[in-house]
Amino acid sequence: MKWYVLKNGKTLTVREADERDAKAITHIIDSVAAERIYLDIDRSREDWDEAIREVRKREGITIIAETNGKAVGMAHLVKGKYEKNRHVAFLGMSVAKKYRGRGFGTAMMNYLLEWTEKQRGLEKISLSTFSTNLPAMKLYRKFGFKIEGRSRRQYKICGKYVDEITMGKFLS
Repeated sequence: MKWYVLKNGKTLTVREADERDAKAITHIIDSVAAERIYLDIDRSREDWDEAIREVRKREGITIIAETNGKAVGMAHLVKGKYEKNRHVAFLGMSVAKKYRGRGFGTAMMNYLLEWTEKQRGLEKISLSTFSTNLPAMKLYRKFGFKIEGRSRRQYKICGKYVDEITMGKFLS
């Protein structure tokens, strides 16, 4: 567990999630998915409970960001499933709308990058995001991620096509 001071002077706690956090994670993801802008995923609390276990099984981590005792963000890094891609961890991150732009993503990314330093054999972090998610791409660039690819018209959200951007960061 780590504490961070946000831009507005308030404190934030970032910690590793466990199965008891599945409800909070579901709430965060559902709120972001309901915006129909940054995320298109539909998972139940039970699905997230299983996902947290699967991430651990694959030597990954799921984290929760909390302020005033309320979970407002989550992220996970999960190593590749197969031997040929176990050197790569795949990143997913969500922050509830009301809490964006305040440093939550930065705090979670710092926590995850510190975690990667202790992982043997981990060489790269990969992620994908919608081309419309400019704040996320700005955050990832701030931490050294580079655009590695673009899948044109990969998603259709509310009748509009959105490209998928893949980004990566090599760990030193």
